[in-house]
Amino acid sequence: MIRLICLALLLSASTLARAEDARFKFQKDQILTYNVVQTTHIAETTIDDKTNKPVDQDYLTKHTVVRRWKVAEIDDKGIATLEMTIVSMKWEQKLPNGENDNFDSTKPDDLNKNEMSKLIGPVVAVVRIDANGTLVEVKESKFGSKSRFTADLPFKIILPAKDPMIGQTWDRTFSIKLDPPQGTGETYEATQKYTAKAPVDGVATIGVSTSIKDMPQASEQIPLLPMLLDGDVYFNTATGQYQGSKMKLKKELMNHAGEGTKYLFESTYSEDLKVAKE
Repeated sequence: MIRLICLALLLSASTLARAEDARFKFQKDQILTYNVVQTTHIAETTIDDKTNKPVDQDYLTKHTVVRRWKVAEIDDKGIATLEMTIVSMKWEQKLPNGENDNFDSTKPDDLNKNEMSKLIGPVVAVVRIDANGTLVEVKESKFGSKSRFTADLPFKIILPAKDPMIGQTWDRTFSIKLDPPQGTGETYEATQKYTAKAPVDGVATIGVSTSIKDMPQASEQIPLLPMLLDGDVYFNTATGQYQGSKMKLKKELMNHAGEGTKYLFESTYSEDLKVAKE
């Protein structure tokens, strides 16, 4: 009898452990809306051809987006098809001459009204994702190339097969392709490393760091820098939902365009799940 009780307890504990494994839990017609705010500071020093003196240029940009994912369907393997729409977009930029260049999709001017109607509201991307967060397929992308979803996952992380212990690490390898206007199709092999941190109130914190295997020379690194953000991703294990993330990067390239030149890139990225009103 004692053996039977012990066996039952072990089986119960095993079942519980499996039930607690972190997984994305998608439901048909489910809508997930995220507020995204990204700030970018670029400070570049070049050498004037005529005077041979350094010229400093400074750009500060704040990009705010409300992004929505709708679960269109889930197949018999548990792979969800999600449709992405952009609800709103705001762009604020301070130029080197001190002037501001601002844009708000809720108040488009006549010049941008037709173009914005193609991006704000309609479905601009369709992807398929499994319960681990693996990007299975990019079926459609009208907002940049399909390959960008491989480098920048829709929900930022791949979950391990089993609920990770604190301090456990795992990774994924992928390719970064620089399509025009950032590049001409160059491909770089990259690795994303994940580290499980202490959860808070059922929300798992997963550290993310990205590296490129063979980083090119300084002059060719600039289009790659936005893809190297490091930080934390938050995942609610109870609801099976990506809660958001906080990322940052500061990178300085010396002599990127000749002796005495410099390129400073600083960026912060935050994304938060917008809770639906009951």
